Amino acid sequence: MKPIDNSKIERIKKETRKLIVEKGYHGASIAELARRAQVSDGYLYRHYKNKSELVQDVFETQLKTFHDFIFDSLKRRDKAIGVVEDIVHFLFKLSKTEPDAIHFAHSLVYDFEFEYPQSRSLAIDEMSKILLKLGKDTGEFCDETRVIDVQLTILTIPVKFIEYSNRGYCSDRMSDDEEMRLLVKMCMNALR
Repeated sequence: MKPIDNSKIERIKKETRKLIVEKGYHGASIAELARRAQVSDGYLYRHYKNKSELVQDVFETQLKTFHDFIFDSLKRRDKAIGVVEDIVHFLFKLSKTEPDAIHFAHSLVYDFEFEYPQSRSLAIDEMSKILLKLGKDTGEFCDETRVIDVQLTILTIPVKFIEYSNRGYCSDRMSDDEEMRLLVKMCMNALR
């Protein structure tokens, strides 16, 4: 068996993110992915059974990195605001270093043809419960705040802001530091 060429695999994953952002899950094809990554269709099929398995792998890897980061923050921080700051900073940094990453994940989350990995659903639920408990224990969140409120607030508000900003929808932009500070404040206010 030939050794795996990691540079080809990374190129495939990068092009997968780009193509999903451009055409959505349904519009992406193995043939076009192979062409863009400069590999044969056969090469792709040696590593992935189908488009679904490839996209699942890219999505799972990307979200696991993000979720691992959040779990680490939950262990290090003694206040919910610190975790929210970490999340916002992570997403801002990611939008600068890998602009397609946020659009890729966001487009798949809202694509009903894409099967969201159960492992990521469970991780989001677990981290949200931990953050909710921390926020309630420290008095930063109100008693009525629910797990779903935490999930929607800490994941949707920053991601939507970054998407709008990256697409030029925000005409009154400030520095990234000011934007991050305001996003943290907005998220915390939504959970109080």
